Amino acid sequence: MASERRNLYRILHLQPEAPHEVVKAAYRALMTTLRAHPDLGGDNDQAARLNAAYDVLGDPQRRRDYDRALRKPARGAAAAEAQAAVTDPWSWLADRRCPFCHQAFTGQPRPEMRCSRCDGPLAIAPTSERAASELLGRRRGERYARDLDATIRLPGETADRPARLRDLSLTGLSLLSTQRIAKGTPLRVVTGSFDAVAAVVACRPYGAAFTVHARLMTLQMLRSARGVYVSATA
Repeated sequence: MASERRNLYRILHLQPEAPHEVVKAAYRALMTTLRAHPDLGGDNDQAARLNAAYDVLGDPQRRRDYDRALRKPARGAAAAEAQAAVTDPWSWLADRRCPFCHQAFTGQPRPEMRCSRCDGPLAIAPTSERAASELLGRRRGERYARDLDATIRLPGETADRPARLRDLSLTGLSLLSTQRIAKGTPLRVVTGSFDAVAAVVACRPYGAAFTVHARLMTLQMLRSARGVYVSATA
């Protein structure tokens, strides 16, 4: 079931009552003994999911916050999808559903692959061992200032809204929006350089507007773009 794949304890093969030492040992065993780390021949996506799970469960405060979130009653399908996007950045890929409109797709996403329903990009955004930090809106990777016109679209809308891109990193972005956007909301972001789907991790007032910080889930560079992004291998 999708809910099982999103449970961080199940990702690390742990019981919820496991002590911190067991959490740490399980993570190390999966990454080294069971060779999940990419340097040992493991899969990049699987390693990223393990890193994301340990980033939460390996930190006492984040683990307490996560445990409280697990105990909260269900708030409907839409709220559950939004919470899943924040808790597990790879849930859309595990479920084989577009992160923006939840349309099902088959196979592994390819660089030029797009959703059959919303035409959103399905190319997986660049990953790194720092990507788990995006879960709580803290980007450790270097940010690059990008003052660009952008359009954004929220699920269920048919019209784009104007926005302004502020900065970009390998795993996330920030932009100025005229409206407040709830945490966990999937966001379609299009500029003259790229087309992406991102999950909102924070939204704060900024004068008459709002600053929106979001973690990239998918990213497709436009063929006409030049010198607007950075290589994940740089």
